[in-house]
Amino acid sequence: MGDGHHEEERNVPYDELRELGIQALQKVDVPVEDARIAVGILLEADLRGVSSHGIKRLSMYIPRIRKGLMKARPKIEVQSPAPGLRIVSGDEGLGPVVGARGMVEAIGLAKTLGTGFVGCKNSNHFSAAAPYVLMACREKLIGIAGTNAFPTMPPWGGLGNIVGNNPMAIGVPCEGEPPFVLDMAMSVSARGRMRQMADKGEKMPEGWAVDKQGRPTTDPLEGLKGFVLPMGQHKGYGLAIALDILGGVLTGSGFATGVKSLVQQWDEPQHVGHFFIAIDPVRFMPWDEFSDRLKALFSILRGAQRINPETAILIPGEFEQRLEEERRATGIPMDSTSLKILQGLARGEYDYEIPKF
Repeated sequence: MGDGHHEEERNVPYDELRELGIQALQKVDVPVEDARIAVGILLEADLRGVSSHGIKRLSMYIPRIRKGLMKARPKIEVQSPAPGLRIVSGDEGLGPVVGARGMVEAIGLAKTLGTGFVGCKNSNHFSAAAPYVLMACREKLIGIAGTNAFPTMPPWGGLGNIVGNNPMAIGVPCEGEPPFVLDMAMSVSARGRMRQMADKGEKMPEGWAVDKQGRPTTDPLEGLKGFVLPMGQHKGYGLAIALDILGGVLTGSGFATGVKSLVQQWDEPQHVGHFFIAIDPVRFMPWDEFSDRLKALFSILRGAQRINPETAILIPGEFEQRLEEERRATGIPMDSTSLKILQGLARGEYDYEIPKF
């Protein structure tokens, strides 16, 4: 995992990975229902091509559970300070368990009231954001999810790891079409991608990262030692701060440098916060009318003149949906080291090096 060796990948059936993941979490005393939820969220990331946030993350979650920095059996508490609003205290539980609870609460509010906003605190790394908005889409609701993250970006015009590469997702369901799903973090490129380029001795495009002194670089190793840059320059920086306010400041969680790293800091919990919004489109118009309007939008987009006739115009989420269907049928690509670690975790073996990214 990120050690520079190019291992062959093989496709592992979804059900096999699911079983291994659930067993691995049960070995560290996570209740089976929670294990199912967490593994379901992680594998959804794998199915949709975001393997950096997928089942591999158990190799980072489980050592934190064993060290007492994540709780296997958190006492999750839900407060209802106002109609349409819930606050979920995660008690340092697994991020995907706390996050899924947050979205379940938002979905319940939207079904009753038309909309719901839920803030989560005392949580941890929650994987990719798309799986949460897909939970809402499956209930014919619009879902929005955001979280703050360990800081890896400088403030615009500054130096130092102060701003989290905070991701958000928006999901919109549609009858007879894959849901619209936008899931993005705020950096131009992920550190994991830069690490892969460094392993292969490739140069990275300018504008992805700066070195420790804040100078532009195309050397991915220098970029990793330095800072990743926000997409859209000051715009991505502003959006990252906005997500830190909604996920961190507002919820009573850590924010900026108060959010700790999943893999680099082992002396305290992560203090991550999330927020979830669900909206019922049927409160605006009948479901069929809403779907028809959405399909009309999609068809306008797809009908645009193409720069390259061979390259289709895609709706956000369309490619991932196809990939998910394909991987459910043919399996999820896993490199041999990650698979070995997961098989070991399922047997209760913990003698591997924790990846440092």
